[in-house]
Amino acid sequence: MKRKGQMLVFEQVLLFTIGVIILMTSFTLFAMYQSFYLSSTSQDHLTEVKEYVLSNIIMLSENREANSSVVLTIPKTIGNKFYRLRLSPEGLNVTQEPDGHLEAFSRLHGLNSTFAFSGRVDSDLGKVVLYKYGNSIVLDAK
Repeated sequence: MKRKGQMLVFEQVLLFTIGVIILMTSFTLFAMYQSFYLSSTSQDHLTEVKEYVLSNIIMLSENREANSSVVLTIPKTIGNKFYRLRLSPEGLNVTQEPDGHLEAFSRLHGLNSTFAFSGRVDSDLGKVVLYKYGNSIVLDAK
């Protein structure tokens, strides 16, 4: 008996299966790379926002006026997720929400001995305001 037809079908099924395996492997590999690079760039952006706000806090603390304010424009999202800025006597913390697994924290370079810090803002408005009232610096939403 000749089995030419069966061999041809078997070859085509085998080629299709190999193609599907290559496609699934490629998709999984690229999804892992995307996740890694998105996490890495999100961490970098959180650090940049933290440095931007921190530099303005330092600038505001050096201002001789007793009452002043600064309006800062920040990105609404980082990595397609909102984030939260929290200013406390311990320092400035920028945390990605809702999972909070990415964060950037900085101490206040000795300013907490001179000033009282407070405030918490979500990034959804894209603007934050730093107020200086005497020896208090407050982070608030615009």
